[in-house]
Amino acid sequence: MSDDLLALVAEHLHDDVARCAAAAGYRLIPGDARECRRDWLRTRAVVLDPPAVATLAPSSLPRRGGVVLISDTEPASATWRGALDLGAVDSAVLPEDESHLVRILTELRLPASRQAGALAFIPAHGGAGASTLAVASALAAVESGERVLLLDIDELGAGLDLTLGVEAREGLRWQDLSFDEGAVSGASLRNALPRYNDRLALVTGRRDDIRPLARGPVLAAVDAGRAHGDLVIADLPRADTPVVRAVAESAELVVVVTTPTVAGTAAARLLIARLLTACPRVELVIRGPSPGGLRAAQVADAVGVPLIAACRPDPRLAMRLEAGRLRVAPRSPLGRAASAVYSRFTDARVAAS
Repeated sequence: MSDDLLALVAEHLHDDVARCAAAAGYRLIPGDARECRRDWLRTRAVVLDPPAVATLAPSSLPRRGGVVLISDTEPASATWRGALDLGAVDSAVLPEDESHLVRILTELRLPASRQAGALAFIPAHGGAGASTLAVASALAAVESGERVLLLDIDELGAGLDLTLGVEAREGLRWQDLSFDEGAVSGASLRNALPRYNDRLALVTGRRDDIRPLARGPVLAAVDAGRAHGDLVIADLPRADTPVVRAVAESAELVVVVTTPTVAGTAAARLLIARLLTACPRVELVIRGPSPGGLRAAQVADAVGVPLIAACRPDPRLAMRLEAGRLRVAPRSPLGRAASAVYSRFTDARVAAS
């Protein structure tokens, strides 16, 4: 988590907040309370004024630490209650309480509790193999000691429970979840889900229930997993929806999976330009044969994002998937690609902290 301060304040308070932020060693990020989810999740601290509290109160943003209420007069009790619901730890009346605000902000720069973070996968086109790579990366993370919450957000896919061979196991599915962001603990959610093993739980949909995914439960699962210290891995569909955008923008790393073809290159460029411009870090994995001789580095240069790995074809992969459970040998093409993705994610997580 960076030493950034999100300021959701009116213009007449901005200069006072800027002075306090500079004195406490923060980089000030002005924000809009109507569209601040990304910075709300990532910044070290947040200062907000009463109008911002009123805007955020019905927004279902997750409760977080490091929130300070500021105003130019003593806030009303209703404002204070709303700020406390958002996670406010203190308040300051400016400019009289500038020294108090500097002290609060300085104390908030002490090391925060570790959150494992979020990693998202999205295909540039159909059949690219993003879902398979998402599952393989989850298994690689588990092997490295992570506790993983795997989110199957591709509503029209076969289901990651089939890929893992756990479709018959008891546990809640997306259609059973009705809570909103910040409304559930990570431990409670994890205990209610189907498990692959002690370290890997997943949320997927019911194939006999066609109700679409709602934004609230999906983001609640992301937030709960992160807060619980789980590595959240999301398998996203190639779709421009509020759910896909919100999950992608919540991730420290978004992995776009494509093939080394002219069509795959064009699809990846369009996907990134249209859907992923607000994501903090987007990188590429290339899977499959190159019928026209395109090299992975050429594809990455044309797409304009870094290349994590190129995964050569594995003729036995389809047979293993048909057998009912994905098994990934560490030295197989898929296993090497998954390990490379997990290693790159750990770098992205360190850079974001």
